[in-house]
Amino acid sequence: MDVVVWPASGPVSYADAAARYAELRASPSGAVEPRVAAFHRELLETSPDPGASAGWALTVGSDAIIVHLVWQEPLRMLELVRLLASRHGLACYVPSRQQVLT
Repeated sequence: MDVVVWPASGPVSYADAAARYAELRASPSGAVEPRVAAFHRELLETSPDPGASAGWALTVGSDAIIVHLVWQEPLRMLELVRLLASRHGLACYVPSRQQVLT
């Protein structure tokens, strides 16, 4: 399950979130936006190290991060990502559920 987080100035529609996800999948590199960098730092500080044993990985883009959750039960990590995204003023989108989290 992928969870996408990026800066948003207000509510995000499903269509906007899906378009942003497609854009990130096509080109996920560049200089990191400060709120995204802060989210990234806190995620790494509060979670087990990413990788095969932890069950999650990251694709870091210039102004967004895609968190790839591969745990058997990803809901705990999903809730952490949602909480941290909210704390840092970032939108949070789960493409497989077509759901924007608030």
